[in-house]
Amino acid sequence: MKLRWRLAMASALAAAVSVIVVIVTAYFITCRRVEWARDHYGTYEGYGDPPPRGVLAALADVDDLGWPFVAVAVGGLVLSGALGWLAARAALRPVNALKDAAGRVATTRDLTTRIQVSGDDELSSLARSFNAMLDALERSAKSQKRLVADASHELRTPLTAVRTNVELLIRGNLPQEDRDEASRAVMSGLEELTALVADVVELARDEEPAVLVEQVRFDELVSREVARAARHWPATAYSVSVEPAVVRGVPDRLARAVGNLLDNAAKYSPGGGEVEVSLRDGVLTVRDHGPGISADDLPHVFDRFYRAPSARALPGSGLGLAIVGQVVDSHGGSVSAGPAPGGGTLVRLALPVG
Repeated sequence: MKLRWRLAMASALAAAVSVIVVIVTAYFITCRRVEWARDHYGTYEGYGDPPPRGVLAALADVDDLGWPFVAVAVGGLVLSGALGWLAARAALRPVNALKDAAGRVATTRDLTTRIQVSGDDELSSLARSFNAMLDALERSAKSQKRLVADASHELRTPLTAVRTNVELLIRGNLPQEDRDEASRAVMSGLEELTALVADVVELARDEEPAVLVEQVRFDELVSREVARAARHWPATAYSVSVEPAVVRGVPDRLARAVGNLLDNAAKYSPGGGEVEVSLRDGVLTVRDHGPGISADDLPHVFDRFYRAPSARALPGSGLGLAIVGQVVDSHGGSVSAGPAPGGGTLVRLALPVG
């Protein structure tokens, strides 16, 4: 049974019960008065004094009141049912709008559908929540489409290079030196593809389940990532100064963000350069002594697949800092990049402590 009919029947039943109670009560009160009148005037009749003629007529009229009372009760029941149905229909209009909108979204996959909201009752609040859910879904869908389009574009170049070199190797008529060079190019292209796919997968991840969030000793995590980066970039020196700090987060994702910052700083540092790492009150700063970031490039350093013109000759997918931004944002923190005093780049990453 539809909710509208349930509400209408409930309203009608409540009204009908009230009407019937009033009518039955009035009927029984009237009957009691009739009985009293009969007993009273019967006493007169016993003494030979008949009751007045008007009283006898009134008593006869009261005896005929039973069916009118029943008719009024039935009419009240019908009227209450009709009024209850109309009230339920008006009350459920927002629910019907919500049902229709959900049906359109399910049928057409159109996430631009919205419900017109007015008022501040519970149903209006439900409609606003529905619209907010559609807003989030629309943003997510657009983000995923953009990521797929960007990834497809970025994958095309290394795939083309790998395919070209594999075709050269298949021919089998290359000198050994050229075969070795083509083999190295294939391996380099595959490594680039592997890194790019890993970065795309990282960016496509949704928020981590709450069960994975834990208290993290951020200072220890930073120290581990510095040790890893030092092994990977042996030509770069690291100056480290960290204070104890505890943050709430997902350790693996935080390690990925810190590692990306350190790798990025080492990649742009000159040979034998130094990367300075500092952690104070949950704020991590990473400073390199490289060429720095131009004013035109600064607004885009955390964009997906963005690479400054001066950096396009260097290895990388252009996703490292985008991953940093996503991880920090999902942990309720902030990250910024700017020129360092005396040259180079200074990146500041702040996370809520505690």
